[in-house]
Amino acid sequence: MLQTRLLLLAFFAISACSFPMYGLHKATPRIDPESLQRRLYDVGLPLLAAAVEWCPFERDATYGFLLRNRPVAGDAVDPGTRTVPVVAYLHPRLPAASGGAAVGDRIIEVNTTRVEADRAEAIAQRIHRLTAARIQPLQLEIEHDGVQRTVVLWAQPVCNFALHLLDSDVINGVSNGRIMAVTTGAMQSFIQDDELAWILAHELAHNILSHAQNAQLRMMLNTFLRATAAGGRLPDQLSPEPRSLEAEADYVGAYLMARAGYDLDAVERVWEQMRRLEGRQPVGKRGISHSHPTTVERLAAFHRTRGEIEAKRRRGELLQPQFAPVE
Repeated sequence: MLQTRLLLLAFFAISACSFPMYGLHKATPRIDPESLQRRLYDVGLPLLAAAVEWCPFERDATYGFLLRNRPVAGDAVDPGTRTVPVVAYLHPRLPAASGGAAVGDRIIEVNTTRVEADRAEAIAQRIHRLTAARIQPLQLEIEHDGVQRTVVLWAQPVCNFALHLLDSDVINGVSNGRIMAVTTGAMQSFIQDDELAWILAHELAHNILSHAQNAQLRMMLNTFLRATAAGGRLPDQLSPEPRSLEAEADYVGAYLMARAGYDLDAVERVWEQMRRLEGRQPVGKRGISHSHPTTVERLAAFHRTRGEIEAKRRRGELLQPQFAPVE
């Protein structure tokens, strides 16, 4: 179950082990952060579902809804203001929406247990415990406009990587092995969901390829070897080329896009827009290419990957990258 609150994190909080795509500044108008977070869930959850076979040790399950506490006026007996737990968000492609739930539904019972007096956070925790214990299906008694009904839901397995929004005008996506985050600047620059999906797919690929965890292990090993090696020199193989990691994430990310049903044309649009934005930067600030392939290189690699994906589709084969981790 997704967390019940919509989170904004400071950029520095997760960037220590991140793999940014680009760090280009672009001033953007302010948009309601909760709307942006809902869009992040809309776009990101299908990718987490598409990648589930590649994260066997980082799995969760979701029904695709969030709860909140809605204030309501009291009555003659209890005139004070109170709150009731209601559905605040539904993903259109996940079980809660297809099972008949609707935004604004009041939660009355969870698996025959009365919960209407509980807060949304407590109900979400109860649902998470039931789901973690594989007690399926989930049965909710809900009420909307005075009409009660029962919905029965089966959880959708997903990778357990949190989706976060970063309040920054920098156009960037980051990941650290447990989190996928995108800046408000990136979300407002890429207004088409398929384009945003490419940024998230790239960061998700970093996570399922364990790039952040491997980087931490390499850093620890390098620190040890520097303390013991003569002259402080390290073998070259202990410091893999960051550009190769970015190329791997691009490759696997394209497969994730295809598996989640997103339009691969968006990948080319993103790189074309990034090429234009990068070209406007002063020469001294174009420092991304030392750790990332150039836009021209990434486009050429994407065309090869797309050809590989389309050939597999024609042959009716599974969309399986050649070196992605599998169970």
